Amino acid sequence: MKRKVTLILCSAAAFVLSACSLEDVNDVLEVTEDVLTAIEQENEQTETNIDEAEEPVNEAGSILKTKGVMEPIPAKLVRPVDGDTAVFAFDADLDGKEEEFSARFLLIDTPETRHPQLGRQPLGEEAKERTAELLKGGDITIEFDIGQRLDKYNRILVYVYVNGRSVQEMLLEEGLARVAYVYPPNTRYLDEFEAKQEIAKKKKKGIWSMDGYVTERGFNSK
Repeated sequence: MKRKVTLILCSAAAFVLSACSLEDVNDVLEVTEDVLTAIEQENEQTETNIDEAEEPVNEAGSILKTKGVMEPIPAKLVRPVDGDTAVFAFDADLDGKEEEFSARFLLIDTPETRHPQLGRQPLGEEAKERTAELLKGGDITIEFDIGQRLDKYNRILVYVYVNGRSVQEMLLEEGLARVAYVYPPNTRYLDEFEAKQEIAKKKKKGIWSMDGYVTERGFNSK
């Protein structure tokens, strides 16, 4: 079943991506990653629990329909997806009930782990494992910027913290992510992120250790 779904997704993606920009391609690939991960989670459950399988994304609640400054929100990790995405549960409606939402980490990009054409990109698995390790290491809070809360795939756009430390900054400083997808006005921590990236670049850590691997348009793994 998984192989059939994967083939269908890849075929559909190849058709759609031929008419998309590179940034749209990357977005589609990340959503495909979410779908594949959800399928794997579903296959691991018993038949009696299939009807209760968790959906990766719920409809937007009241917080997500607003804009402007707000305090960080406590969240629980449902599952990590890859280096720059995860599924969190939090009270979006302010009604005391937690809902699950796929989350895209603002202002960073990590190598892919399942690229339909390029396969597993260098350091993609390392970034995924490091993000999972960080998210499982303490109390999580998520923070929205002043602009839109959701992307076109209904993923929340957030800064992520564990015990008060920025996950984005740690990934950038360790050379497992690059600064990317900069869309004003969601640029609150752009200067700080670029400073952390510069540290990794100077030390040639991670993605910066391979000449020509990091480009303005993504990762060149050919």
